[in-house]
Amino acid sequence: MRGRRVLGLALAGLLTLGVIAAIIIPWTRSAPNENKTTVRALVSSEKQSFFADPDVVTALDRAGYRLEITSAGSREIATTRELSGFDLAFPADGPQAERIRRDRKISTSYVPFFTPMAIATFSPIATLLTTAGVSTRYGDHYLFDMRRYLDLVAKDTRWSQLPGNNLYQTDKSILISSTDVRTSNSAALYLAIASYVSNGGNVVTDAGTADRITDRLAPLFLKQGYLEASSQEPFDDFMTIGMGKTPMVMIYEAQFRAHALARDGSLTSEMVLMYPNPTIYAKHTVVPLTPTGDAVGHLLTTDPQLQRLAVRHGFRTADADYGRQYAAERRTSPAPQLVNVVEPPSAETSERMISQIETRYKKGPG
Repeated sequence: MRGRRVLGLALAGLLTLGVIAAIIIPWTRSAPNENKTTVRALVSSEKQSFFADPDVVTALDRAGYRLEITSAGSREIATTRELSGFDLAFPADGPQAERIRRDRKISTSYVPFFTPMAIATFSPIATLLTTAGVSTRYGDHYLFDMRRYLDLVAKDTRWSQLPGNNLYQTDKSILISSTDVRTSNSAALYLAIASYVSNGGNVVTDAGTADRITDRLAPLFLKQGYLEASSQEPFDDFMTIGMGKTPMVMIYEAQFRAHALARDGSLTSEMVLMYPNPTIYAKHTVVPLTPTGDAVGHLLTTDPQLQRLAVRHGFRTADADYGRQYAAERRTSPAPQLVNVVEPPSAETSERMISQIETRYKKGPG
């Protein structure tokens, strides 16, 4: 009996050690890299979910970096934020990044990923717009004719005036919902697309044209009423409130595709993407402000794991084949190849147009 008791105590001791090992060993394997370098990054808001992803945090940790993220709008990053103390700036817009580079005499930048502008909508709206000649089917998506749309806005066309409209019977003006162009990059790129179309298919390059075009396009934003500062809020309204409030919203394609690839059930069968024709790519550009920021910019662009994680968050990368492969694995249609893609105006021209609209806001409706 005494021998059995000793054996039992020994087994209990081994089991206890096993439990301790089960707790300690996994913790040791996933313990943070104690020698990592803290990197302060000023990042545009739509990338918050990417940098909050535990797998992204782990990949950066393994490379020896811990990022402290401060979020701001891309225009704010380039024009009003004090960049001293940050290791890198990461706006969502190439011209804004170029402005930072020029102002600080920096020759290097990185584009780890990019995403085209898109319009999140619902299949009844897409069908109605197709009947009206504004959109056309493009695979699993739609192309949205920006010229025809701007003509409808100029005439203050209402949804109820579209031919054969028994799908969305409201007297509201036909308008794409957007963010506030005074603060948000997605709205600035919406303005860039509209300005290109209004300028006869040419990028706006001079002050006179910018002023004339802006006077024509200001109603795209002024007529919407209150506008959010970040692209996430109107997209959340699209996802939760639905077609009644937000029949069309200008977004980054990555916002929609991140949910589609996650297959989390948040997208209904009626939710579809339309692509402005023409559209613009938002090129998420790292501007290194210190040697450490340069190392992280290079890592984000070249590390295979971080590139794959960017795809998981809906972004496009230089490896288009992997993007298609991952979409197939997730049983989701691949991101379409877009042909009619244009460049935005320079940061100075864009800033001039935005300032003109800001002046209209201050003057009020009268």
